[in-house]
Amino acid sequence: MIMRAIKPGFLQIWKNKRLVSVFYLANLSFGLIIILPLRAIIDDFVGYRLMGADLAGRLDMDFFFEVILHKDSLIDVSLAMVLVVPAAFWLFLLFLSGGAFAILAASEKYSPASFWGNSATYFGRYLRLALWSLPLLAIFMALPFLVTGAVRLLFGKDPYQDISYWGGWLRVVLGFVATLIFGIIFDYSRIHTVRTGEHKMRVSLWHGFRFALGNLKYTFGLAALLFVIGGLILAIYYPIANLLSAPMVLVVTLMFLTQQLYMVVRMVLRLTLYASQLQLHERLSAAPARIAEPPADPFAVEGAVA
Repeated sequence: MIMRAIKPGFLQIWKNKRLVSVFYLANLSFGLIIILPLRAIIDDFVGYRLMGADLAGRLDMDFFFEVILHKDSLIDVSLAMVLVVPAAFWLFLLFLSGGAFAILAASEKYSPASFWGNSATYFGRYLRLALWSLPLLAIFMALPFLVTGAVRLLFGKDPYQDISYWGGWLRVVLGFVATLIFGIIFDYSRIHTVRTGEHKMRVSLWHGFRFALGNLKYTFGLAALLFVIGGLILAIYYPIANLLSAPMVLVVTLMFLTQQLYMVVRMVLRLTLYASQLQLHERLSAAPARIAEPPADPFAVEGAVA
């Protein structure tokens, strides 16, 4: 079932390369927003430190901390980038996802009018969906702390070292699984919104929750498989990027091209996930739900008070 969803999803993205280019250019644009201010500061610092060659190799933490010590403005720029740019980038990807889901759900080719029109149409609903999802996100993010509570309850405040070690790894794994499942629920909630034209985002969120958990072995397996593929690609990219560390024009050019190829592959994987999830949703949406429907009024009280 999972491979039957991934194969047509990947082929759909392969035939829709202009959609990949839109996401790639969005990623590149926000990357430049981060890089250009840092480049100006570091260029000025290189004139003081004469360490331009270090910029062509691996990350040198001594160089990084020396820049901070001599350039107080870097702290303000870094703080703004950490707080503002990632949030703006996530919102823009949320905006783009509306157009992507709409085009992929209709099996259409990319067209500017359809893509940007649907992006604008669904952005408000997706933003409300994100707000509705915040309590659910808080619950999932709290799950790793259950491990801490269980360790303290069973072994006291000072557990054995191996208990603390494996408990820490269990928290990491549980945090990863919880984050991935939340993302899956959010994705299928967006899919439901596009497929049905739903305006009530609490309804879409409930559908995403019900569908994702009701078909967990498929929904989680699909997302986990593409995540592992992305991890393997990163494992291949990272040593290649480290090899391209000489301060030469040809090497720097090759490093830049390698980085851009890696970003394109990441965007292909993201869109393949969207298309594959749509395929899986279409195949399984007719199956009976395994999670009970919520009551029409969850605060209603049965019976009458005399």
